[in-house]
Amino acid sequence: MADAVQQVMDTMVPALRDLADKQIFNEREIKGLVNKRREFEYLLRRQAVRKSDFLLYLTFELNLLKLYTLRVSKLKKTSSSPSDHHIEQHIHLIFRRGLRKFKSDLNFWMQYIDFCKKNESQKKLSSIYAEALQIHPKDVSLWLSAASWEYFSNSSIKNARTLLQRSLRVNSTSPNLYVEYFKLELHYIQKLRGRREILQLDGVKSKKMMEDETFSGAVPMIIFDQAIEKINDDVEFRFKFLEACSTFPQTEKIESHILSSLEHSSFKTNVSAYIARASWLLNTSISSSLKVLNSGLSNCPGPEIHEEVLIFMSSLVTSNPSLSPHHLTYINSAKKLNAKSPKLIRLISEYKILKGQYSETKNFILKEIDNDRLKSPETDTIKLYDILASICYKLSDETSGIAVLEKGLNSISWGLNDSKIKGEYVQRVIEYMLISGLEDKVQNILKKIELPSIELGLRTYLRYVISENKPVKDIYEYVVNEFGGGSYCINFFRDCLDAETEIISRRRIWESIVQAEGGGEGGRNVKRVLEEWERDEEEEGEERMAKIIRIRKSNVVV
Repeated sequence: MADAVQQVMDTMVPALRDLADKQIFNEREIKGLVNKRREFEYLLRRQAVRKSDFLLYLTFELNLLKLYTLRVSKLKKTSSSPSDHHIEQHIHLIFRRGLRKFKSDLNFWMQYIDFCKKNESQKKLSSIYAEALQIHPKDVSLWLSAASWEYFSNSSIKNARTLLQRSLRVNSTSPNLYVEYFKLELHYIQKLRGRREILQLDGVKSKKMMEDETFSGAVPMIIFDQAIEKINDDVEFRFKFLEACSTFPQTEKIESHILSSLEHSSFKTNVSAYIARASWLLNTSISSSLKVLNSGLSNCPGPEIHEEVLIFMSSLVTSNPSLSPHHLTYINSAKKLNAKSPKLIRLISEYKILKGQYSETKNFILKEIDNDRLKSPETDTIKLYDILASICYKLSDETSGIAVLEKGLNSISWGLNDSKIKGEYVQRVIEYMLISGLEDKVQNILKKIELPSIELGLRTYLRYVISENKPVKDIYEYVVNEFGGGSYCINFFRDCLDAETEIISRRRIWESIVQAEGGGEGGRNVKRVLEEWERDEEEEGEERMAKIIRIRKSNVVV
């Protein structure tokens, strides 16, 4: 090992001597450099060599290269010498040695590629990419990086095309490869157009240029056609090609070709296809966009197309109020459906509310809400009950509002997979009940619901108690007696602690928190809580009281 290391060190002597002669590094620095390199060389010749050894060596040499570049720029010496590229070549050597050991490490390859790009080692990059792609043919990002370098840095559209065509033979179902290849061809067309303008080759030859397949977009369209053969029935995939077209001028013919593919019989009942086409056509013609929507309503059965059309029109009318009559037409069309989904009923109701039609909306929801289809615990069904209750309160019909809220709770299936919308609905119900002075009903409601909605309900109830300056210990004792104070009550207990002033009650709450935290790994949670409790006990009474008053004032009154 020592002989091999010494042989490597001997090859460095001429370059290092030249660095000293040119006064780029002094003798002490050269000696330190040699010692450091010798240490790294021994590390790289161990039996169990690690990647980190190579990375440390590279970090040292890269910092050395920065220092060398800085000092050379100050000396302003132009004559060539053996040391000119010594450090850079040594870094290449270390990368090569490392990649022989860790050829399957893609990150290591990318580090080498980045180094070559930064130092403009153009001749090496082609061979490096070729080697890396042989080992990692399934990595799409590596193919794209290689093709991008060939086109943008090496100015070779031929090599870039060859790489992307090879990549597609290996990764024939990669959406990203097709889209990026498509973008490359669009960029090349724009580059040729720009070149003609600079050379002033338009005018007489413009007609010939327009007839040329290259300028007409034939190649991008071929790529698109091949892409949808491999990845068909995907509207979003087609839309990515349209988005690519939007970043380049004079792509109308290509856009038309892509949009025509969405008119295929396989998309006749595809709601997403109609919405995508309508969205895109908005940029050129609102009437064409509306025509597509009308076609979708004619060809797609069921409420889904009506839902998407109403969502589409709601966003459109916000920026273009003149389209309100069309929005109303679609609303009326949706109302005529016999099989309305909860989502569709909600969208129609929200439109009516915006128009101030509260009584009409109330009657409309009441008529639809008893339908068997709406008894499933869908989020839109819950929202319907919430909307209906809000309308009842708006119309000062408190009794009906309470009845609707309770009916909504009865329609929900509770369980550990409660959605966020269920918890928010529980909070809203409890707030309505407390506003109406129905505290007893709140307690009955809390018995019906389960995790995690019950915690939100308890904390809402506590905020009301605090805002009314009622004893916190009463609600705390109610929860412990009724629910046992499991782990789901921890946040509730901590809220109680923030508002309770009596020292005895605080100790009881701390005991409940310790018990609820008992499931922590190795008792770590319990230990942490006991430490918090000890610090709390050490606080002066006045200091604790001032903190609690601040917390009480910060609570929002229900």
